[in-house]
Formats: sequence, structure tokens, C-alpha cells
Amino acid sequence: MQRYYVSLQVFTLTHSLVRKLRTYFAPMILNMGRKEEMMSRKRIFVVMGVLLLLASTVATESHAAAVDLELVLMADVSGSVDATDFDLQKTGFVQAFQSAQLITAIQNGAIGKIAVTLVYWSDSAQQMVGWTEISDAASANAFATAINSAVRPSSGGTGMTNALTFSSGLFSNGFEGTRNVIDVSGDGAESELCSYYNPTCAALQAARNAFLGASSGNTINALWIDDRDFFGDDPGDAINALLYGTTNVIGGTNAFQGIVQDFPQFGAAIQSKLIQEVTPGVPEPGTMLLLGSGLLGLVGYRRWRFKK
Repeated sequence: MQRYYVSLQVFTLTHSLVRKLRTYFAPMILNMGRKEEMMSRKRIFVVMGVLLLLASTVATESHAAAVDLELVLMADVSGSVDATDFDLQKTGFVQAFQSAQLITAIQNGAIGKIAVTLVYWSDSAQQMVGWTEISDAASANAFATAINSAVRPSSGGTGMTNALTFSSGLFSNGFEGTRNVIDVSGDGAESELCSYYNPTCAALQAARNAFLGASSGNTINALWIDDRDFFGDDPGDAINALLYGTTNVIGGTNAFQGIVQDFPQFGAAIQSKLIQEVTPGVPEPGTMLLLGSGLLGLVGYRRWRFKK
């Protein structure tokens, strides 16, 4: 996403130029009649105003670090995620960023760098690890260590809508990515602004659409965890997680989602998912994708599966 930074050098140059203009025109104004003096002063003020406006809006993107991807990891820590589940989810993220496969995928990008941040969400959302540039094993492992050190901030309801809105606002970050992705993980439907048993949530759709509409390069992907009888892809589940994701959550270029049957499988799934997000349009081996808008079937992979 483009970032615009005001150049200190431009301000300094403009200030110097304004002072020179005042010095230059002062003697001329003294020798003018009242009417001419007023007109000249107005012209000078207009010129000064234009110069100041230009100085305040000059975009110098040289300060923005170029990356292939800006990625928000939006991880569910609501009440349905118990302490064991939380540890499994956190360990999954840690091991993913320690993996040679993900580091290689990052380095194989056109720029060879990504920027990533971690958000924990329940009925509120909090940025737990700030934006971090990852380009090699050292920076990837540093980010993994930061995730491992992050303390669980809350354990409330499933406020996915507010979390998505919060995450959408994090892309003013000093990086210039070719793509902006929010990576949602969760084990339930929105419960704060919609009924948790409702398969459609207008508020969540609005939050999704606002982010997607902000830029053509914005995408939302999801990884769902089916560790309850309520939310998942089993025939007896009240809400089909994949249909819920398609209806309310995911969207944008190359958007996709996946599901695992329980938190112990989260680690392998999130690693493959991250590799696919770093290298969009290239399905991971063993990963199932549904091409186009129709449902073409599901293929299992370690009891977890992806679909587009």
C-alpha cells in the first residue's frame, strides 16, 4: 500500500524560498501605491500558499521499505480457545516462521522480503507483535521469538468484525508492499455484532468489503479450526465454516481459505498457508484448491484442506 512521507528537505527549501521572496518584494511594495501594494501582497501570499501546499503534499516514497507482501496475522484468542489450544496455535506460528520452506519462499519473491505483524483478537483486538521485515533466517527467527513471547491479552467473545476493522487500519506502517493480506484464523462465527448461530453477518461483510474496497491489492484469507460440534465442516455442525468464510470473510485477489479438524493440526496447515500467501497463485503440494466460483470438491490432506 502506498505511503506518503513529507520531506524535511522540501520544507527547509520552501521556507528559505519564502524568506527570499519576502526580502525581494519588500522594496518594491514600499514604492507602490495603496491599491498596487494590496494586489502585490495578495499575489505573494498566493505564491507562498502554493509553495507550502506543495511542501506538505510532496510524496517521497524512498523512505518506505519495499516488500513483496504486507501480512497481518489475525489469530483468535476468544473464550472457545482454551489454554492448550492457544499454545498449539502459538507454536504453529512460531514453527512456521522458523521453517526453511517459508524462509525460502520469502526469499524467492521479486523483492525477497515481507512485512508481517501479529494481532490477537476476541471481543477486542490488540497488536501483539509490531510490523517486522523478514528477509532471511535471522529476521524470521526473531519474529518467531517475538510471537513466542507474546502474552495472551484477552479471552472474550468472538468479535471478528471489530478485529477485521482493527487489522485493516494497520497498513500505514512504513512499508510499501505489492500486496496487502489479512490472514484470519478462528474457530467460531461472529458473536458480538451478530448471532453466533447465524450463517450470515452483515456487519462482518461490511468490514470485509471496506478493506477490499480500499485497494485492488487487498486480500483476506482464512484458516478455520473445527474443534467443536458447532462450527466446522462436519455434517452435524450448525454452521459450515467454509461457507461462512465465503459469505462473510474472505475476498480479494487469489483469496482462499482452509480448515483443520483440531488445533494439533494447526501448525502444518498454517505453514503451508503462509507459503501460499507469500507465493500467490502457486498451490502447495497436497493442498486442495477450488478453482473459479464453483465448488469442485474437496481433497483431504492430513485431515485439513484448502479451498478457493
